[in-house]
Amino acid sequence: MVKTNKGRQRITMTKMKNESNLKVTFCKRKSGLFKKFSELIILCGAEVLLLVFSPTNRVFSYGHPSVDEIVGPLFGSSQELNANVMQVEKLMEVEEQHGKKINHDKKVGQDQRWWERSNKEMSYQQLEHLKMSLLNLNAIVTQKMLEFSNP
Repeated sequence: MVKTNKGRQRITMTKMKNESNLKVTFCKRKSGLFKKFSELIILCGAEVLLLVFSPTNRVFSYGHPSVDEIVGPLFGSSQELNANVMQVEKLMEVEEQHGKKINHDKKVGQDQRWWERSNKEMSYQQLEHLKMSLLNLNAIVTQKMLEFSNP
């Protein structure tokens, strides 16, 4: 008898693109991960702390004997830890918005400082304006040099 199916196939480890599949897989894998950690605790008597961040940025924690007993000496209670994580995420969002604003302002500034562009990108009117500005600057520098040399 010839076997027609290929059996279990290896799945390439890349982030799923389908949002609903991603959430379902996360939920199932999270349950399996918690189960493996509980087996590790039972078999080895280990103290375990597991923090998992969901695709929707929710935090799940699991600890033995408890999250507070493991994290407490290091950071305080798990509620404090979750509050700190949320606060850091908010700060990251603020900094990300700040970075976007800086990039936007930089782009606007580049558009306004037309004289810093290549001559090939300037209009005739801008080139004339640049020429007059440079001639004016040259006259000012020449005047200052004359004042400096003839006190």
